[in-house]
Amino acid sequence: MAIVIRVAYNNQDWRAPCKTPGQDRLCQECFKDILEIVAPKKDDAICSGHCWEQHLCNDYKWGCTPKGRVYGSRAKPGTTVFFVFKQPDGNYTIWGKTSVAAVDARPMENGVGSEQGFSFIHFENFDPLPREKWVADIADVNLVGAKWLQGRHRFIDGDQEQHLLRQTEGNIKEEKPATVVVGEHHVSVDLHINVVPNIYRKLENLAKEEGRQMNDCVREAIAEWIRNRG
Repeated sequence: MAIVIRVAYNNQDWRAPCKTPGQDRLCQECFKDILEIVAPKKDDAICSGHCWEQHLCNDYKWGCTPKGRVYGSRAKPGTTVFFVFKQPDGNYTIWGKTSVAAVDARPMENGVGSEQGFSFIHFENFDPLPREKWVADIADVNLVGAKWLQGRHRFIDGDQEQHLLRQTEGNIKEEKPATVVVGEHHVSVDLHINVVPNIYRKLENLAKEEGRQMNDCVREAIAEWIRNRG
C-alpha cells in the first residue's frame, strides 16, 4: 500500500512562493479556482496566493481534504508516498517520493490560518527528485488505476507501488510471463525487460491510443520480431 498525493506545481522546489506564476505554463492550474488555495494574480512577480505547496519541502506535511476529514488507518508510518502534479495536457508528472512519519488522528482545532480544521499527514524529510529523474506524461489510470477526478490523494496497492518505484528509478522491469504465438504454438516466456523512461512513455501512449494493455503491445512486438526472423 502506498499513497499518491496530487499537488499544484511549484517552480521554487516546493519551498517558497512561485516566481512569475502568470508566465509559467505549469502554474496555470492555480488560476482555475479549483484548488483549495488562495489563488495568485496573473501579474505577480512573486506569487501573492497561499497554498501548502509553498511549504511542503520545508514543513513536510500535507492536509487531508476535504476539510474535516482524516486519512484513516491505511496511512501509517513507513508508508511510501509519491508526489505528482497535473500537466497542462491532463497527464501527470512524478516529482518526489518519501515515506510517512506520522498521521494526525483528528483535525486541528487551533491551527494557524489555512491549517485550522485540517488533519495532516507528516513526512520524512525529503527533497524533490532531480528534474532529470521526474517521470512525466503518466495518464491517471496508469498512475492510480482509475480516472482521477476529485480529491488530492489516492491509495494504491503494492504492485502499483513497485511499478511507480521502478519508474522513478529510471527503468521498468516487466516480470510477468509473456505468451507469444509462433505459428500454431503458444510459448510462455519469463521476460525481464528494462525500458528507459522515454521508451516506456511511447509504449504507454501507444497502448492508450489503441485502448490496449501495454503488455499486449510488447507481446505483439516480440511475436512480430520472431516471425520476421523466419
